[in-house]
Amino acid sequence: MNMYTNPPLVVKDESLRDSAASSAPAYHPDPYVLKWNGKYYAYATAEAGVTLLTSKDMKMWTFQGFAYQEEGRSGYWAPAVMYDNGQFYLYVSNMPSGGDDVHQQFMRVAVSASPEGPFEYRKTLFDTFSIDAHVVRDTDGGFVLFYSTNETYGIDAHRAGTVILADRLLDPFTPEGKPKLIVRPTLDEEVFAVNRFGDGRNWHTIEGAFHLKRGAKHYVMYSGNAYTSPYYYVGYSMADHAADHSLTELEWSKYPDDDTYEPLLRQNAKVEGVGHNSVAKAPNNVDDWIVYHGREVRGDDAADEKERRQLRMDPLLWHGDRMMVPGPSWEAVAAPAMPAFRDLFDRKDTAQGDEIGSGWTTNGGEWRIDGGSLLQASQFGISRAFVEPSYAHALFELNVRWERSHMGGLYGAVLQAGDETSLIEVLFDAGKRTIGIYETVRGIRLEQRSRVLPVGFRFDVYHQVVIRTSGNAVMVELDGVQTLSASCVSPVQRYGLVTHYTSVCFAGISLTGFLSFLETGAAACLSACEVSAGDWSAAGTALIGCPTAGLSSLRLNNPFQDEATTCRFELEGGIAKLQLSLVSANGEVRSVILQDNSIVGGCTWFIRHAGQRLHISMDGETVLSESVQGETWRSIAVSSERKIILSQLEWTALGS
Repeated sequence: MNMYTNPPLVVKDESLRDSAASSAPAYHPDPYVLKWNGKYYAYATAEAGVTLLTSKDMKMWTFQGFAYQEEGRSGYWAPAVMYDNGQFYLYVSNMPSGGDDVHQQFMRVAVSASPEGPFEYRKTLFDTFSIDAHVVRDTDGGFVLFYSTNETYGIDAHRAGTVILADRLLDPFTPEGKPKLIVRPTLDEEVFAVNRFGDGRNWHTIEGAFHLKRGAKHYVMYSGNAYTSPYYYVGYSMADHAADHSLTELEWSKYPDDDTYEPLLRQNAKVEGVGHNSVAKAPNNVDDWIVYHGREVRGDDAADEKERRQLRMDPLLWHGDRMMVPGPSWEAVAAPAMPAFRDLFDRKDTAQGDEIGSGWTTNGGEWRIDGGSLLQASQFGISRAFVEPSYAHALFELNVRWERSHMGGLYGAVLQAGDETSLIEVLFDAGKRTIGIYETVRGIRLEQRSRVLPVGFRFDVYHQVVIRTSGNAVMVELDGVQTLSASCVSPVQRYGLVTHYTSVCFAGISLTGFLSFLETGAAACLSACEVSAGDWSAAGTALIGCPTAGLSSLRLNNPFQDEATTCRFELEGGIAKLQLSLVSANGEVRSVILQDNSIVGGCTWFIRHAGQRLHISMDGETVLSESVQGETWRSIAVSSERKIILSQLEWTALGS
C-alpha cells in the first residue's frame, strides 16, 4: 500500500543557483496548493518572498525558489493563486521592508503566464490591513474574493476582531466594493489577545478562508485564534447552493453553530499550531486532501513563536454534509491515491513517427512528446489516441490547448461506446466558439448538445476538461464548472483524445475508475444491486431499505473487483449486519463481518484494498487491517431489522 508520513519530504531543485538554494526557507507555512496540468504547486509564506514547492504525487515536494519577490517589500503572507484563461493571478499581502507594524500588510495582485512565475506586481487591492485571499468562481461564472480584515468588527463592543469578508470581482484586479460578512468571531476560543485595548475588550481572530463546493453545499473553511494558542483550530461555515445567488448573498452558518467549539482540526500530543489550510484533489481526482501548517511539539519551547510551521496534509473525509479529518497525523498513513492511468508527458521529446509511450494506442495523426505535452501536429484527417484502461464508470481528465490555425479547430475527447462506428466526442469548436457533446451511433451522427463559450475565451491556452461517465450518463466540467451533460445511447467503453483537421497540445491526462451516488444518483446503481429481502428504493443519493417479513437485505457488487479499490459509504438506521465478501484466485469465498447487529446509525465506512492489504475504518477509526494476499473483495452485504439508509456510496479504482 502506498504510504507517506507527515510532514512530506521537501528537497531542493538541483538546478537552482547557489544563492537561491542557500536562501531556501526551512519551513512553509500558510500553504496554498494549486493543481494544474496534473502537477501540484504549493505557495507559502516567507519573509523574503512567496516560496514555491512542486510535486507530482503530493508525497514529495521540490523547492523551486521564490515565485514572487518585490524590491522594497517583505513579509509575504498567505499567498493564493488562481488560473484563468491563460493567466495566473497571485494574491498576497506584504509590507514595506523595515516596517514593524504588521497592520501595513496590504493585499496585492501579481501575474504570470506560468505557475512557477516569476510573478510581476500589478495592483494593490486595499489601502488598509487585508490578508488571506482566496479567489473562486461565483455561481454565474464570475469571481469572488474571500479575505480577512479588521475594519468590520474592529470596533465591536463584544467580539472585536478579524473577520472573513467576500466581495465580487469586476475583474481579477478590481473588487466591486460591496463586501459581505461571511464568518465572524463568536467563541472565547477565538480570542487572540485578552483586554487588548485596556478597556476590557478582547481581540478575536478569524482568518485563512478557503472555499469549496460539494454537492448542494458551499463551505468556507477558516482558522480561529493564532498558531501559538492551544485553541488554534480549523473550522468551517456552510451555505446551501443557489444557482441564482452569488456566494456573497448566501446565508452562511458556522458548523455546528455559533456557540460550540468543535474543531475540524486542532493540535494533539504530537503536532501543534495546526491551521491555515487549502484543499486539493488527490492525483485520482476523487479524494479531497486538506493541506495545512503545523509544527512538532517540542516540550519546553512548545509555546515559542519561532517559525517552524511545516506543510502537512491529511485526507478530508465526509459524513453527509459534515467534514472529518483523521489528523493531524504523524505516523505512516495511506498516501494520496493515484489514478489508474496518468501521463504528464514529462519525459524526453520524441520525433515524428516515434512511439509516444506505453498505455497509448494511436489511430492517424502525428503524435509526439513536445516540451511536457502531447502534440498532435497534423492538420489532415481525424486523429485519435486512446488510453489502455477501460471502465464503464470513470473520471477522465484532459488539459488541452489549441494550436491556432486560420482554418479553425475541432478537438477534445473521444469516448468509444461500442465499435469504431459508435462514438461520443466532447469537442471544442474554435470557429463556432462552443463546447459540445457529439454522439455517433453506428455511423449516424445524432443531434449535438453544445454551449456557447464566454466572450474572450481563449482556445490557444490550456483549459481543464473533466468528463464523468456512469453507464450511459456523460457529464462535462470545464475549468471546474459543470458545463454539459447527456444521456447517451450506449455506455462508454474506451477513453481517448481526438483532433479533426487541426493541431492540438494535450497535457496532464488521467483516468480513474469511479462510481458515485453523489454524482449520478442512487437510481442508476440500484439495478446493479442484488435485493435479498425487503423493499428498496432510490431517493437522490441514498438507497432506502424497509423490512418485509422482518428483514431488509441488499448486496452491492464492487464494479472494480479485480483491481485495487476504495469504497466509502454511509449508514443510517437501526440494528444492522454488515459483511464483506472476498474471493481468492481459486474462487474460494470468505466473508468478513464488519458490523453484527449493533447500532450503526450515522457512521461512515471506508474500505481500501491495495497492495494485497485490506484496511477498513469507521468514522476514521481503524476496524480491520490485514493481509489479503491473492484475494479481491467482491461485494458488500447489508441487512437490517429496521429501516436503513445507505447513502453517499462511491467506489474508486486505485492506480499504482
